[in-house]
Amino acid sequence: MGEVKKNTKALVTLAVGDLYTKMGLITHPLMRSYADRCGVDFIVIAERKVNEKYGLDERYEKFQLYDLIDDYDQIAFIDTDILISPKAPSLFDLVPPDRFAAASEAGFSKASRDVELTQRILGEVQWRNTYFNSGVMVLGKKHKQVFDPARSELKFWSTGDFRKKEVNLLNDQPYLNHRLNDLGIELLDVGYKYNHTRVITDTHTRFRSYMIHYAGPSGHRYGSRLEQLQKDFDVLTSPKALELSVSYPSYRWAVDRLDAAFLRYLFQEKFSNK
Repeated sequence: MGEVKKNTKALVTLAVGDLYTKMGLITHPLMRSYADRCGVDFIVIAERKVNEKYGLDERYEKFQLYDLIDDYDQIAFIDTDILISPKAPSLFDLVPPDRFAAASEAGFSKASRDVELTQRILGEVQWRNTYFNSGVMVLGKKHKQVFDPARSELKFWSTGDFRKKEVNLLNDQPYLNHRLNDLGIELLDVGYKYNHTRVITDTHTRFRSYMIHYAGPSGHRYGSRLEQLQKDFDVLTSPKALELSVSYPSYRWAVDRLDAAFLRYLFQEKFSNK
């Protein structure tokens, strides 16, 4: 028999540590199904490598993409705290292999603050791109240098003393935005439906998007992120519940607010203010 041809594209996610391993038990089956529909490999980064080799904070393990891209023509990186809808079209059909793609959040978040602060720390660059969320990224071989884990600037960004003062500064996201602009790489904005985060305040419309991102403690519901992920996984895997949530956002708004976790939140707020 001849050698089986290896896929030239891959969906990659990151699940290092106990919390993200538990998240992956919920989110990875949907990711694997999506990878199968797209006809690409599915890879889970589960070992600490850049932390051990370069001394970076463990949250920067996605910089293993620097080595992984050598094996593929194109990679879609998707954070493990993201649920992929069974209705999601292929990112690999949407994004040419020579383009770097992600979803802009400049119109929803405090992106201008991160743009200003990141340049103050890492230096001024010609900032031509809109500010993107790094939870979903599509990249090719020509973008390898974006993820170079050996750069002294990355270690400084990961572990610098300035983080003691800038307590709300995000981790890899501002750095990657800065790096893309510094290298003069043009961003292809795939739109928020491919990375629907909580900065989109109409969270009851989330099931109209293709990828729902539960970043931060608030996510898209009340309760722990694991609880939120499991509840919304149940919606995505129920054709009837998903169709109702897509077609009638008012239905989803009501269901979310009748949820026990939301009612507990209201109860706690009422008595904590007394």
